Amino acid sequence: MRRRGAMRGIALGATALVVSALLAACTASDEGAGAPRPRGEITFGVLAPLSGDLAERGQDLVDGAQLAAAEINDQGGVLGRQVKLAVVDGGCTSATGEQGATELTTKSVVAVVGGLCEDAAVAAADAVAAAGTPFLVSSARADRLIEAGLPSVFPMEGTVYQEALAAVHWMGYRSPQRVAVLGDGSPASQRLSGLVTDRVKADGLKVTSQNAEANDPDLAKLARTVTASKADFVYWTGAAEPGGRLVSALRRTGYAGYFMASSGSDSPEFLQAAGAAAEDAFLTMAADPRLLPTATDWAARFKGRYQRDPGRDAMQAYDALRALAEAVRQAGDPAPSKVVENLPRLEDFTTFTGTLRFAADHSLTYDNYIIAQVSGGKLTLASKLRTD
Repeated sequence: MRRRGAMRGIALGATALVVSALLAACTASDEGAGAPRPRGEITFGVLAPLSGDLAERGQDLVDGAQLAAAEINDQGGVLGRQVKLAVVDGGCTSATGEQGATELTTKSVVAVVGGLCEDAAVAAADAVAAAGTPFLVSSARADRLIEAGLPSVFPMEGTVYQEALAAVHWMGYRSPQRVAVLGDGSPASQRLSGLVTDRVKADGLKVTSQNAEANDPDLAKLARTVTASKADFVYWTGAAEPGGRLVSALRRTGYAGYFMASSGSDSPEFLQAAGAAAEDAFLTMAADPRLLPTATDWAARFKGRYQRDPGRDAMQAYDALRALAEAVRQAGDPAPSKVVENLPRLEDFTTFTGTLRFAADHSLTYDNYIIAQVSGGKLTLASKLRTD
């Protein structure tokens, strides 16, 4: 579904220029055939947490951008210029995000990719937008960035509303009669629960909704809610570990219906807590290269270069840098303002999840959510959904 050089001078000067041009041509020829050698550089910034608990994911993001830059340069660069990256540690706090973004704006970057931790990404977006620099936020959730309404900021992740659509569309394929929407009481869980509940009701289905205490959810009570409502489809919007324990508790009570968890359960903790009870469970989650057939060849190239498998952050940063390079090409000008103008006008640009297009508010027109299913204790691709 769609979620969906002009030369002037006297004769002597002209002669000197011609000789220089001939020498340059000979030098280029001596360096080998293939794509024209880029002339000069064009610099993109990369902002990622390279210290702290998420340093591994931050390095994954940087590696994805570096691979994109290397492949772009192998193909002749952008507008005849070699792509160069300025990498800065943006940390995971508002203060470090703003500091990192401010540092990048002093490096004459054409645009920035990155942003993983939400607080850091939002603060960085404010700083980058103040300089008028385009920023493709590759990994942080989109909602707060969209709500900020920053003219040069474009999130590469879907919104919570789009996740709700993905979940409800998938429910429709299963044809449930009664749906139980359960959460752990956290603000994020309550927001998603409310959106899903409203959509389910709009589709004419019977729905029961309940939120537990975020710090210590009463899973037995939630399981009783399912039994009492005679639900045949459960959607969990809370954290991963209690979500795993919930599906286990449901199976022990004899619940034989469908179980689906939100992207909050996209963690090994869900599978560990659920054990065998996770089998056949569904998850709404952001696209991951491990599950996308379209990313197989790219993942092999990545592993050949870095000797490890890529994560989602690498894939998103790779696509983001390519998108920025394409916006520069289509604009025919690396000026940041021209790049901002052309990002919403990208033509026939495809990522690993399909066509990249931004809506008027800079959210993704076609989101990147997929449906995964647990099979043999591992996540597999059940469906790649696109919503309007």
